[in-house]
Amino acid sequence: MKNFKFIIFKFLLIILLFPTIVSKLVVAEVSYQQKLAELYCEPGNKNLSFITFEGTNERISTGNCQFNDYQIEFYQYKYLAHSCYDRNYLCGIESDSRDINGNTVIVKDTNGNVVATNIDIDEKAPVIELFRMPTSFPYMVLRTNLGGARSLANLHFFTSIPIFKQVTSIGPISGWRDDGKYIYSNEQGEWLVDKFITVPTPHLSALSDWLHFPVTYKFVDDRLVRADEHIKANLKIYSESELANITEEALQIRTLIDGQTDNKWNTVNLLFSGKTDSLSGRFFSNFTNFVYEGQENLAWQFFEQAIPDSYDILPEGIAPVSMYATKSIMKETMKNWIKKYFPLGVSKD
Repeated sequence: MKNFKFIIFKFLLIILLFPTIVSKLVVAEVSYQQKLAELYCEPGNKNLSFITFEGTNERISTGNCQFNDYQIEFYQYKYLAHSCYDRNYLCGIESDSRDINGNTVIVKDTNGNVVATNIDIDEKAPVIELFRMPTSFPYMVLRTNLGGARSLANLHFFTSIPIFKQVTSIGPISGWRDDGKYIYSNEQGEWLVDKFITVPTPHLSALSDWLHFPVTYKFVDDRLVRADEHIKANLKIYSESELANITEEALQIRTLIDGQTDNKWNTVNLLFSGKTDSLSGRFFSNFTNFVYEGQENLAWQFFEQAIPDSYDILPEGIAPVSMYATKSIMKETMKNWIKKYFPLGVSKD
């Protein structure tokens, strides 16, 4: 009986401690490598869970990488106002103090000569960090974090053969997404990158009303070109239940407009609002999603379901709504908007 109780005690103890053990393993700094790119990085035997500066020291190394015949060094400086995306290891951050200047990234050749710094990569980026990739990816990737409300960033791709150089870059990408979702490969073995596209309303209303989509690019001879064939092959196919729900929303919008006693400008604000409550903005988001997914016929079907002829007799209101003056004018406005932002069913950049 005693042995049984002891076994149960050990079992419970393991269960309680297991999350702590796992969390320590997750944050542990380990060596990183991309064999095809000849990139090897070491943590430098430091615990970078918390960056601290001792005494008069204003700079701390956050790791080094050997990139074929080149060494990449990352540094962070005192009085930080920015942070790395997910870890401090192999991430350079500038100081927010004007009195502290120094390079966040330094690239040296075999003789110790500096061949590039963060200024050459992106002089305006306060944060530059190594972007982790599969070992078979052929380039070193640095992410420059630009900050801002959308956590935007750019990706820079480098080779070390025959010399250190940037082959291409792309951006913005959204810093909200995980590393593995930016760059990936398809069944054809193509390396793909998702660029972050912002699509405004036709009348360029508040930024909160604008929509955001990924658009896929592929590598071709050290260049990034839009992957139209991949995009077309992966367009969304709507299920019957999804279409039924969207149709129900269209009819609710139609009923709202039919019974509307407010002016036309307030109705337009409702149709294109970035709010997520009730039916606000559902017209613009549903219409745009259909076009983005290459289903323009469904977009116009939704338009006819949602916008009744009674829209034309609504009072104009104070604000100018010439591009939405009547249902037919609104339709022409949306057609021109599609031509500007959505050739081939994807956002134009």
